[in-house]
Amino acid sequence: MEDWRFLPFFYPSILQDQEKISFSLNPDINFGPSAGIKLITMELRIEKIVYPGRSIGLYQKQVVFTDEGLPGELVRVEILSSRKNFHEAKTVEILEPVPDRIEPRCSHYRACSPYQIMTYKLETKIKSEQLAEILSRFKIPFPPAGGKLPCLVPSPQIYGYRNKIKLAVVWDSPQPFLAYHEPGSQTDLLPVENCALVSSEANSLLSAFKELIETSPLPAIGQIAIRQSFSSSALLAILYSDNKQSLAEAASKWLPRLTAHPGLTGVAGILNRHPGARPASIYGQLNLEEKLEKVSLRYGPESFFQVNPPQLLAVLKGLKTWFVELKPVRLLDLYAGVGTFGLLLSDYASEVLAIEAEPANIFYFKENLRLNQATNIKLVAGRVEQRLNEITAFQPEAAIVDPPRKGLEPELIAVLKKIPLKSIFYLSCHPATLARDLNRLRPEFQPVAIRAFDFFPRTPHVEVLARLERAD
Repeated sequence: MEDWRFLPFFYPSILQDQEKISFSLNPDINFGPSAGIKLITMELRIEKIVYPGRSIGLYQKQVVFTDEGLPGELVRVEILSSRKNFHEAKTVEILEPVPDRIEPRCSHYRACSPYQIMTYKLETKIKSEQLAEILSRFKIPFPPAGGKLPCLVPSPQIYGYRNKIKLAVVWDSPQPFLAYHEPGSQTDLLPVENCALVSSEANSLLSAFKELIETSPLPAIGQIAIRQSFSSSALLAILYSDNKQSLAEAASKWLPRLTAHPGLTGVAGILNRHPGARPASIYGQLNLEEKLEKVSLRYGPESFFQVNPPQLLAVLKGLKTWFVELKPVRLLDLYAGVGTFGLLLSDYASEVLAIEAEPANIFYFKENLRLNQATNIKLVAGRVEQRLNEITAFQPEAAIVDPPRKGLEPELIAVLKKIPLKSIFYLSCHPATLARDLNRLRPEFQPVAIRAFDFFPRTPHVEVLARLERAD
């Protein structure tokens, strides 16, 4: 078996053999009843936390992945399943906590932000180590010099930073409640009274929703969401339902209570069974507006927008430092969203070609072009992989890509390598797929700088910005 010390910091996709094997019982292993069956329990020392957020330890030369435990802690775990190369477990007791363990602020922290159990200093150290390990696994030459860990730009706020929260409404209970799903489960739910990751204003609106579902039930409303502008603090509430009637009932039953909430500028309704349909206006505005430097960005109930705007400004600062060297360039903006990067970097570009597929984003991208009077940006609607001819014809000199977690498609990478592109700026929410794509872009492009940004403090997730330059 592979030496446990060198198991990857990304969990555990590289362990391909999923064949079930029987577990060899040991006299030191204790038994404990759970739901009428006997479960194997054991004690082990946590060695490290692997991406994205699983704790790893060693028991008699066998690797054990578990759901909680900080490096150095002695924990008791229950074995849930055994595979050829590792065991899956659940931590049932922390036997020897380390000084970096702290009390979580949320009772549902496992669902919203499992890193609440540690100091922020330890969290940033773990994330830096994970990124260094992932890059080294893919043979990415990093760090560039000095032997230091990757630079992780900390978040200006580690609580109250999220501009969005979405919760299920549980009606089949003696008293209805708002909830997150348990990690990895579609059925188990964790009640949510308030959440430390969103603002006090958003939590106050959550309390109003809690009161409404208890006193004026509308069982067809299956989910609620709250979005908030960081720059104005304005709130947008979103109701998800299976039918129009419940949205009409919400307008009559819930609006008097909701509209009394200061800062609420709109309530939108979305029909779950009608994908692609525009959200219905129940009250007020259907959008929020964020002000980033001199650029105004509007987005709607279903639009993508970064959840941590202050950290977005930190990314922008880094990008502008690089773009000063390049301007003016023909800039390609892929997975462009509502136009965030295209508009924020338009002063450094002679022309911008932006490509976006989601209708909810396209609608507000067009609105943002009008709002900012941007004349050097052309928006093309469609999937990036279907617009390769337009990319080739545009002949960009620089590209900024902000893809979904799955990363870049091979056919797009082939085109980027073929056209006379000089620089690529790649923002990724998934370090492992970023590292994979950096390898795929070789040898034509080489990474010259990589920076991590903690967009999601108290969670296992991190955004990474890589700058690549053409090798020749």
